[in-house]
Amino acid sequence: MAFGIDVLKNNLTNPARAYLFDVIFPIPMGGGDAETLMLRCQAASIPTVGVGEIKVPYKQTAGTKYHGKVTMDQTWALTFIEGEDKAIFQEFYNWIKKVVDPKSGIGTPDPDVKTDVILSLRTTADQEYLKLKLRGAWVEKIGPVDLAMDTETPIRLPVTLAYDYWEQLT
Repeated sequence: MAFGIDVLKNNLTNPARAYLFDVIFPIPMGGGDAETLMLRCQAASIPTVGVGEIKVPYKQTAGTKYHGKVTMDQTWALTFIEGEDKAIFQEFYNWIKKVVDPKSGIGTPDPDVKTDVILSLRTTADQEYLKLKLRGAWVEKIGPVDLAMDTETPIRLPVTLAYDYWEQLT
């Protein structure tokens, strides 16, 4: 089989673009607006999945290796652009307070703090070609934001979500 640039060009006529995605929070747990969260999400990633390994040593040999269970990182990093309305910070801070209140230390049961989050990848014609659903997601951390007088860049708020597992919908 011949392989060259022409074969690649014929096989990959329209590569997927890293900037065409939506992150959808169907039920915002912090009381915010789902559309605001979707519009202001600036960076995300496709969550990881893999298969663990089981090594079985045998005497002085390398032994044998078998596949293990499915593994997922179960954390997902997102970056949101913040506005002067502090909508993004307020959404995730309210969500954190639902998980465990910082003053009282009292937490809320899982069904009241977990939600499903959807990652939708789009084509240049705005058609959805890949849809992933992160099941049982909750906010784990609002990351630090460096502030400086010598820059005019907008605030980009890093947020880490934890989740139970993810599945492919399309």
